[in-house]
Amino acid sequence: MTKDLDALLTALYVYLDDHVLPSARQPRKRGPAPLLTDAELVCVAIAQVLLRCDDERHWLRVAPRRIGHLFPRLPGQSEYNR
Repeated sequence: MTKDLDALLTALYVYLDDHVLPSARQPRKRGPAPLLTDAELVCVAIAQVLLRCDDERHWLRVAPRRIGHLFPRLPGQSEYNR
């Protein structure tokens, strides 16, 4: 299951980053650079649904173990609902 999920999230990230959410080509706005790209954020949200973690607290505990190797920066609880 882990390798299948890794492959799915990697393929989804590449597709989103190249075709759907080309945020790298847009001019940057003022302020600090975002820690997660839009494509990474969508992939993290989809991983949460696929792993059936309905509770945010549970997801924030499980996410580093399950997908932390794919996403070096995961949002914390204070950043999750922004």
